[in-house]
Amino acid sequence: MKTYRVAVGDKEYIVKVEELAEDTVNQETVATPASPVVTEADDAELIEAPLQGLVLSVNVNPGDAVKKGDTVLVIEAMKLENEVVAPKDGVIQQVFVTQGQTVDAEDALYSIA
Repeated sequence: MKTYRVAVGDKEYIVKVEELAEDTVNQETVATPASPVVTEADDAELIEAPLQGLVLSVNVNPGDAVKKGDTVLVIEAMKLENEVVAPKDGVIQQVFVTQGQTVDAEDALYSIA
């Protein structure tokens, strides 16, 4: 899986692309994406993982209001729990990870507007 930053006009999007062997592509694969499509509201900010680790907890759902500094999720790395906090007051637009998922640095975690 490769991650790319794509600019469309004034907006930047983070997209992940998985290369498939030609003989494995079928109509079902094409119609059902393996990961969520990243779409953002006009003023949504995409929050990326600051480090590689295991998502221990996700404390928000899309539509939840958060205040700057609220813990949105917790990532464990090297036996340490790292809180990922809201960078501003806002509303969670999308959550791209689940509890128990391993993330790499710069993977999309959530978006906030």
